[in-house]
Amino acid sequence: MNDIQKEILNNKDINYCNFASKIVPSKQIYLRVPVAKKIAKKYAQTSEGMDFLSTLPHESTDEYIVHGLMIGHIKDVDITTKLLEQFLPYIDNWATCDMTCSNLKIVKKYPNLFEKLVKRWLKSEKFFVKRFAIVILLSYFLDDFFDEKHLDLVNFTCENYYVKMAQSWYYSVALVKKYEATIKLFENSLIKDKWVLNKSIQKACESYRMTDEKKHYLKNFKI
Repeated sequence: MNDIQKEILNNKDINYCNFASKIVPSKQIYLRVPVAKKIAKKYAQTSEGMDFLSTLPHESTDEYIVHGLMIGHIKDVDITTKLLEQFLPYIDNWATCDMTCSNLKIVKKYPNLFEKLVKRWLKSEKFFVKRFAIVILLSYFLDDFFDEKHLDLVNFTCENYYVKMAQSWYYSVALVKKYEATIKLFENSLIKDKWVLNKSIQKACESYRMTDEKKHYLKNFKI
């Protein structure tokens, strides 16, 4: 057992696991997010950290979460993308997926590269690789790097609940940040998955960042 695994074990929180098991079904997660981030930052630039990143599969969901967060601390984009390609097929829950995305700030420095990667990841047969791609678009491509074509990239049908939720989350935030471009999809009945359409509207209407007038108008397109 290496020092990273020991530190993960030493920081286990049973009470947090009881809470996490309710929102991440079938996955035992003992590390609170701030602790996981602290461990990831501590070891990311060390030789032991690189050894940990090169060792897959892991034994626990906590190890996968720390692994994903550690990738975000790598400064070399070639190493980052290589580590991601190795890691993504092992993601099997939304928490690992979304936390890895949240710490991947290097996307902002290389948007063109990651846009290409997103397009490829969306074609993956693995559901959480698809979700990862959507959350990357949501997290980093709805501001300075937005392109209306991204709205079409996310517009596909998929039977997986976690992919559908990511699509709905994406469109709800797009409605807040890029309303004029996004509302056209709803006005013209272009959202391919009706469940995604309805959930997007619901989530957008729950946002405090949308005006009541826009919310009222948006509800007209619910099916």
